Order: sequence, then structure tokens, then C-alpha cells
Amino acid sequence: MIFSFNADITRATTIPSRLYVDPVYQALEDERIFGRTWQLVGRTDQVTEHGQFFTAEVAGESVVVLRDGETLRAFHNICLHRAGPVASGCGIRRSLQCRYHGWTYRLDGELMRAPEMEGSAGFRPEEMHLLPVQVATWGPLVLANLDLKAPPLESFWEGIEARTAPFTPDAMRHVMRKSWTVECNWKVYIDNYLEGYHLPMVHPGLHRELDYAEYRVEPHRYWSLQVAPLRPVDPGADERRYVPTDASRDAQYYWLFPNIMLNIYQGQMQTNLVIPRGVDQCEVVFEWFATEPPADSETDPEWSRLVAFSDEIQDEDIAICETVQHNLRSRAYDRGRYSPARENGVHHFHGLLHEFLT
Repeated sequence: MIFSFNADITRATTIPSRLYVDPVYQALEDERIFGRTWQLVGRTDQVTEHGQFFTAEVAGESVVVLRDGETLRAFHNICLHRAGPVASGCGIRRSLQCRYHGWTYRLDGELMRAPEMEGSAGFRPEEMHLLPVQVATWGPLVLANLDLKAPPLESFWEGIEARTAPFTPDAMRHVMRKSWTVECNWKVYIDNYLEGYHLPMVHPGLHRELDYAEYRVEPHRYWSLQVAPLRPVDPGADERRYVPTDASRDAQYYWLFPNIMLNIYQGQMQTNLVIPRGVDQCEVVFEWFATEPPADSETDPEWSRLVAFSDEIQDEDIAICETVQHNLRSRAYDRGRYSPARENGVHHFHGLLHEFLT
């Protein structure tokens, strides 16, 4: 058993510090978590035309996602000959061709040309096919799952479509992308995201925007939702970053096991993807979508203000996460305790880690 876990949050201790600092767990997580769950790999606007494709990485594996007529497909980006890549970057092609020896595949993955293989006994090109990967879409997002036996995306994200329908994510268009390298284990960043407990101390600006007393986390099977109502506007108070409306007072923060976040509010959606880059480093990728995107996000004053506030919050999160990662290596710490009132989202995450790893 890798670690023990108590489903009763009032009696449970947090997961041991070695899971954040020992590199032996990274390979195990790639195999048992990232190799078996739905991962965000791209956007639907990248594969709208026949032959349009892009490549991505999932659990250390290269995959290619493409549009074949009306069908969206995904394959391991590995030629069946000697493991060369059949695609790189993004673009539009009528076929996939290995950059090593020129083996060529149709967009449905069937081998159509293998140069100079006539002398290979029993070699039948028609029997060879690129190894498929599960692929699905949600709103403007494209997701992939390396495990062909894994339940479909709808099973993992059950209930989210109905909850997000008022925000019309299908109508949202891509605005911009930013990424950060954070010197902490990916789980430290997720832990931090999954609770509002730290808002008063770490995010004073955000704390002024949200009704902290009404902040709550709703755990579901493979996801959780943080509902963060915006404070009513006080006419005598300082200028607000977010002004609530009757139709959209709540900001909804979805976390989808293991490493995807959807922050949805007031006609906008921000995706956060946390990618492990080593036991003590991760890459955090933010992408913004909007129902009415600005003509130029870099010069639009309203959008610049929104992104600046997001950067402020991100800088605060990075600082505390990197400090926590350093302290997790201390001989003085192994496990902590949960606040039942504020950390049920973290406890839920740790329960899923235990389920998948053990």
C-alpha cells in the first residue's frame, strides 16, 4: 500500500509528504493517473477543416489529433516501423507521413505506403494501423485519453454540462494563452486550487471580491465545484474588479481529476492545465475564452485589467506553492490535518489519488 487514506475528513490526515518530493511516484502517476484519465490537449478551432491536425503530449506520450471529414480522431504519434513521428506541430495534411523513413498513413490511421518493404516476408500493410487514442470535445476544448478501456468523457464529467449551460461554453471563442513554470509538485498546485481557506491570507484582493462566508465546495465523483458568490456592490466601497449582475452573480470553479480547472464567470471561461515537469516542478497553462472576445486582448482596456488581476492572483499562488514545496522536504513535516469546513475539496482529491494509485 502506497499510503493510507481515511474517508472521514474529521479523522483523516493529509497524504504523506513523500508523495510530493520522491521522484519514484512520478512514473507511477504517469501510468496510473495521467495515462488513464481525460487530458486537455487542444481546442476545437484547431481541427475544424478536413486534414487539420495538431500534436500534444499526454503522460509523456506524443499524440496527434486530426479532423477526418466529420470525424475527430487521435492516435499515438508513433510510426509502426521504428517509432518515428508521423506528425509534428500543427497544420493541414491529406495523410500522415513518418519523418524517419517515409511510411505514410491515411487520416483514419491505416498504412497506405511503406517504401522498400517488398522483401519482408508476411508483411501486409493493410493489417497495420496507428494505435488509436480516445478523443472527445467539450465546449471549445479537445480532450484525449490514452486508455482505450476508460469510460467516456461524459462519465467523468457527468453533470457539468447542465451546470454550465447558462454560461454557453459552446459559444465561447479563444482569446489568449499564458503559461508559467512553477517550482512545485503538480499536486501542491492542485491542493492550493481546491480550497478557499487561503483566500484571506494569500489573496486579499480576491477576498474583497468574493462572499467568503458563502464560499463552498461540492465534491462529485471525478470532479468538484467551488461556488464563489461575488459580494454585492457597496456604493461607498472602492472600485470593484468584478461587478455582479442578477443573471450572473456566481463565479464557478470546476476542478476535473486530475489536473484541469475551468473558471467560469460573467461570459468568460479560463482553463488552467497543470502539467508535471518533474517531481518538484510543473507547468501551469492558462487559456481564456469569451462569448464576446475583444478585437485585440493586448490593447483592450477591460481585458487588460482582467488579465492583470489574474496575474496578481497567480503570482500570489506561485509564491505560496513554491514555499510549501520547499517545506515539504523538511524532516519536521510528514502529514497534516484537514479543515472539514474548508478543505473537503482537497480531501476529495486525495481520495481519488489513493483510489488510482493503490
